Amino acid sequence: MRKMIIRAAFLFGTLVTAFSCYYEYPPEQTPFNPDDVSFSTHILPILSGKCGTTDCHDGTHVPNLQAENAYRELSSGGYYNVTFPEQSELYKAIVEGVGGLEMPPSGSLSQLDKELILTWIRKGAPND
Repeated sequence: MRKMIIRAAFLFGTLVTAFSCYYEYPPEQTPFNPDDVSFSTHILPILSGKCGTTDCHDGTHVPNLQAENAYRELSSGGYYNVTFPEQSELYKAIVEGVGGLEMPPSGSLSQLDKELILTWIRKGAPND
């Protein structure tokens, strides 16, 4: 009887130990420091290179995202929402598309580019 109690206690202890173990996954690291994201260094190259191109937002379609106009057009047109960044027109356009069209039409932005734009909006969309 005593051996049975010891075995049961050992089994119970083993089960408790096995089910109490868990692996805590570390938070996902972004390849950039959010504090370092700036409009001129990170966002403008994305917009002017992918969006402000011929037959897109080069002045023929609103907003004009050519380098010299991009920030003014985005801020005066209300294309970002610093209170609810994920609801920004700019962010929704690159994630969901516009009117059934993928933005930019030449191909979706990389996940890194999308994260940079969202981070910039979260920072308050400064013209830095």
